[in-house]
Amino acid sequence: MEEHSGTRTGRWRRALRESSTLSFEERLYRAIRSDIESGMLPAGALLPSSERIAQELALQETEVQSALARLLVEGLLAVRAGGQMCIASHGPARSVGDETQRQFEASLLRALREAQSRGLSSTEASGMFKAALQRLGEIEKDKQRGRNQEEDGGPDD
Repeated sequence: MEEHSGTRTGRWRRALRESSTLSFEERLYRAIRSDIESGMLPAGALLPSSERIAQELALQETEVQSALARLLVEGLLAVRAGGQMCIASHGPARSVGDETQRQFEASLLRALREAQSRGLSSTEASGMFKAALQRLGEIEKDKQRGRNQEEDGGPDD
């Protein structure tokens, strides 16, 4: 989990370093919003605390809280039980529970450690994960086609 947070805040740090007339709060808001809209921060993903983000990015916590509050008002963030912020779920996608997310992350970390123990780099392991996601998407499309054919009376109609 630490590695992912470091990577995420690394992107935000780069956005803050860009010379701009915009405030740090505005640049952070735009960077997080961009990550949400691009899918880099998927629905249900937990965010670090505003205190932790402020420490990692060397910002005032009030600047971080203001950026997060804007995203919350816009419906891009949600607050879970216990006050932790996460990326909001929209449409047919449902928010996963905290325990489900912890189990999923633990499984991914185990898979990454296994890949590393076999000599694969994190880039190679990420590529394998992306390939698995693509295959899963293909399987889901095939299932949907099968359901559509059943509803239409079969492929020979």
